[in-house]
Amino acid sequence: MNMRLILVAMTTLVLIGVIGIVVVPTEISASGSLLSSHNHDSGWVQDGDSFSFKNVFSSILFYALRGAYYIMLLLTSGMMLLRLSIPTSSQGDHQRELLNRWSSVAVKGLLVVVLIFVFTNSNRMISELDGGGTDWLQLFTETSSGQLWMLLLILSLLAFVVIKLKDIYKAIWALLLLAVESFNGHAASSEYEMVAILSDFIHLACSALWAGGVMLLLLFWHYERKEAGRFIERFVSIAWVTIVALAISGAMMTAVLLPSWLYLIYTSWGNWLLAKIVFVLLVIVLGAALRKRAKRREMPNGVLLKLDGLLMTAIIIIVSIFTAISPLPDSEPLKMHEMGERLHFTIEISPNAPGPNEASLIVWLPEESGAPKEVRLQLRSGDPSKQRTIDVPLTTVDSSAGIAFPGFTEFKFVGEGVKLPYSGKWSAEISITDGAGIGITKTVPFRND
Repeated sequence: MNMRLILVAMTTLVLIGVIGIVVVPTEISASGSLLSSHNHDSGWVQDGDSFSFKNVFSSILFYALRGAYYIMLLLTSGMMLLRLSIPTSSQGDHQRELLNRWSSVAVKGLLVVVLIFVFTNSNRMISELDGGGTDWLQLFTETSSGQLWMLLLILSLLAFVVIKLKDIYKAIWALLLLAVESFNGHAASSEYEMVAILSDFIHLACSALWAGGVMLLLLFWHYERKEAGRFIERFVSIAWVTIVALAISGAMMTAVLLPSWLYLIYTSWGNWLLAKIVFVLLVIVLGAALRKRAKRREMPNGVLLKLDGLLMTAIIIIVSIFTAISPLPDSEPLKMHEMGERLHFTIEISPNAPGPNEASLIVWLPEESGAPKEVRLQLRSGDPSKQRTIDVPLTTVDSSAGIAFPGFTEFKFVGEGVKLPYSGKWSAEISITDGAGIGITKTVPFRND
């Protein structure tokens, strides 16, 4: 049985890596991976007539390690928190005996994973910065990433002391571990930092309770089925509360991280989040079936328990992937400059993606023509079936572009909250009537995907 579990774990971690490099775009966010912002090759790099798999292997290790890290983080902290739900009377003695044995294994696994996780990520960061020697000390003492990694290592080591203490101290340790992780991801870089971090912490704590509970159910089912029946009676109530809290905290995090709900559709981060939601809905259906049996004081159904365990693993895999990528679109801002006899102009649209964008337009007109009487900017869809036209309200601003053209006068306009409803072909139509009443129209084609 132990060998079978090892093989399943190894296969799962390899699948995490493969899914990550196949589906996830090559850019990994700094907040999610704790690395400097950069682009990773997909790994399939052609060199003459041959292909190099070095980056593929590196990516597999990266995502597999993230998967292992999240699995051990949630399961270990969840097991510590759930000890508070087990009776201290003789009724819970056998459960505590089993839980002590499993907790000892869990903290050892957590320490190993954290050591590899911290070393791998810190080594990658040092290598990318071409550093070495004293840079390691600076990394762990002067950077937020390094300091958080040090806290993870310290807490992982303290776990060997904590498992010998009272349950309340185990729970405090678990919450501290999850708190460190909540400062580790996208929430810490949000505009609404404290709201995002608090939501992330609640989300992680509830995830740990649910994941730890599912794992304990599976372990009890395998080793002592009567104890599984007793444990599920208490766990089903905890599970429903955690699912509600997960939904609320998850919605709050999404709201503060994403400028637009369109990003759920047009970004890889959003797609993975939607996939996670689908799996969570399946978990709710399974949870309802298990709760119904628990209310009738029937033994848990083994097939449902195993399916719940598979869904739990799938959700953690998804989490390990989409926390490593940016929730913002991976798009190129539009910036174009054109010069002419009667008009020079520069147009910018950022981030040039579905959802809210900022637009700026700088025009240079001949001095003799005076200030423009009218400046209009329209964005037109290039899809014949949609025929969408968006009028961009422009506001004049007093700002110099830093570029002076002899004989021309500069005028700058900005437009905020420009919402592009979908991706694809677009064109920006610029219409200008100068002070002499002469109309000039320019069309700039672009894509926002």
